[in-house]
Amino acid sequence: MSKIGLISDTHDNIENIEKSMRVFMEREASTVIHAGDFVSPSVIRAFQEVKLIGVYGNNDVDRAGIKDAFNLIGGTITGEIYELEVDASEIVVYHGTQQEASNSMIHSGKYDIMVCGHTHQIQNSRVGKTLVINPGTANGWFFGFGATLAILDTQSRSAEFIRL
Repeated sequence: MSKIGLISDTHDNIENIEKSMRVFMEREASTVIHAGDFVSPSVIRAFQEVKLIGVYGNNDVDRAGIKDAFNLIGGTITGEIYELEVDASEIVVYHGTQQEASNSMIHSGKYDIMVCGHTHQIQNSRVGKTLVINPGTANGWFFGFGATLAILDTQSRSAEFIRL
């Protein structure tokens, strides 16, 4: 697979979602992982050009509507935690609402990569064998953080962060 787009905390900012999609297309990231806080089901349609994988965040109240929107674009959303294997890497996706749950996954030794969101802050750290990546917030206006996303290279297990 090689390149996966990482995005989180879009909070209905359709303009930045569209900017993000342009970056993902330019970087040839045909799969995008969204770590939660879409907020409204209507924004999910903007991801229809990619294979979208997502988890629910704490602001995703209309879960039925979000799931229906995922189904319409052929995306995958199964709940608050999603596990996948890509290029011999075990990846877990969790919004990060509960710090204890995040820590448990990070320290479990089960995952090579954890993708999370929630804090709106970029994170790119290694804890034991686990690379922890938070692409920041694609919304950009909460708490004064700029809008960001990341591109995960699954071969090198490294992330590039991009400001929108």
